[in-house]
Amino acid sequence: MAGVIVLSGGGTGGHVFPAIALADAIRKEQPGQELRFLGTERGIGSRQIRAAGYPLDTVPSAPLVGRGRLGQLRALAALARGTWRARRLLRKQDARLVIGVGGYASVPGVAAALSLRIPVALLEADAEPGRANRLLGRFARRVFVQFDAATPHFPSDRVQRTGFPVRPIPQRKGSLSGRLRLLVLGGSQGARSINRAITDHLATLQRLDLALTHQTGTGDFEWVRAAYAGARVEADVSAFFDDLPERLACTDLVVARAGASSVAEFCMAGLAQILVPYPFAAGGHQMHNARDLEREGACLVVPDAEAGARLAGEIAALAGDPDRRERLGRAARQRATPDAAARIWRECRALLGGETA
Repeated sequence: MAGVIVLSGGGTGGHVFPAIALADAIRKEQPGQELRFLGTERGIGSRQIRAAGYPLDTVPSAPLVGRGRLGQLRALAALARGTWRARRLLRKQDARLVIGVGGYASVPGVAAALSLRIPVALLEADAEPGRANRLLGRFARRVFVQFDAATPHFPSDRVQRTGFPVRPIPQRKGSLSGRLRLLVLGGSQGARSINRAITDHLATLQRLDLALTHQTGTGDFEWVRAAYAGARVEADVSAFFDDLPERLACTDLVVARAGASSVAEFCMAGLAQILVPYPFAAGGHQMHNARDLEREGACLVVPDAEAGARLAGEIAALAGDPDRRERLGRAARQRATPDAAARIWRECRALLGGETA
């Protein structure tokens, strides 16, 4: 296929890791195809993209949600500058297809592609799509979604439920010690309410004799580590785990936010999940994600405001009920779509006439 395929987006791990998984699938199926990323230097995304061996071009971008009037005007100015620069890059690269992988960082590349009449495909991970994808999805050639609830937000002849690309998850490993392996996550940036709910009840958790792993996020790492040390509770505590897929393979129960990329990985691993949705996510999309999984028996939902009072008790209840953990994990595994990346690439190739490199 002549020209370049551009994956537009980045910033958080929830957008970057699925994009890299999709790029890896394309590179495997079509080794001669040139792939580039277009996004932002913000967050962990730029480091992860370059570490995976992909070139990254960056342009200005900024979120509109959660800002005052002046902040929104500045964000609009950044998006306009980013779109103008993205147009120049896409023309220079002879881009044939732009795949928007979600988040505000995807907007300049997608908007530039639409203005140049370059075909656009979008990934929508959440049950409740964000404002940008709802708007841009009216003009995209294809929109690939993870949740059925997202489909009514897009033109019916262009939306497809393919599932969501995730990093390879190793096969689950049994516990050598026999202890329940609990993994606590707050996403790539951590979650203060989850960190507080866990550290405030370390005495309760210690009595459960858990093998505990805790990703705190950079901002909370020092005080969370100090809390474990002060309570004399042994745990593997880190601001961020680069080897999260391997850790999921060594986990029996996960406590986490309900970001779409995270829950897709948990389902792929067949994990019992306690989800604490981020209450300020745009449009409440994390709660929508979690409730959708809960309706299918694939997770337990604890609202953020109740985490301090409930989380330790729910962990203790599941720790003592292996049958329930198995049911949750089995339902989660049934939601997994291990071929999502391949399906999306197949549809993209068809969109471009099935040309080969």
